[in-house]
Amino acid sequence: MKKYGYVVLAAIAAVLVSMGFSSAAQAYPDVRLDLTVNHQVLYSGESFTATGVSTVECSLNLEWNKVVRTSERTTRFVTSYVAPQVTKITKIPLTGVCRYATPSGAKASAPAVSTVQRRITVTVLPRANAAATTPVDNSADLPGTGGPNRIVLLSGLVLLLAGATAVTVARRRAEEVELPGQTA
Repeated sequence: MKKYGYVVLAAIAAVLVSMGFSSAAQAYPDVRLDLTVNHQVLYSGESFTATGVSTVECSLNLEWNKVVRTSERTTRFVTSYVAPQVTKITKIPLTGVCRYATPSGAKASAPAVSTVQRRITVTVLPRANAAATTPVDNSADLPGTGGPNRIVLLSGLVLLLAGATAVTVARRRAEEVELPGQTA
């Protein structure tokens, strides 16, 4: 019975020691910031919605095209932006910054502030691109899909007819030839 007592006492001591020496990373949450947009490619003048989602409550800033929108103490922030007028394809980064308080140590009087940042790119196209890519040829009935042209098609038909004629002639000659040992 004394042996079991020592085993239980050793198990309790092991649990207490492991709790005392656990890593500091377990005390801090795994902070992550996700940014999403409903349109990553858009034309000048169109609007899109940006969403920032954090795993901790934080002060969340979303910045796009030098326009900053802020939300205090939240885990989800949704805002919208309007694309500027551009003359060429322009890639503008959407930056999200989450500022949150980290637990302070025994010596610190105020909690420290940490940040997590995430960035995605939104592409803005000029309005002229939509009209410039449309073909203007009204004389064509169907678009060119890469199919064979007429010369290749006619050549194929001639070869098909020549092959069919050769097979027919060869079969007739084979029927006319009498093989030895066959009687009619």
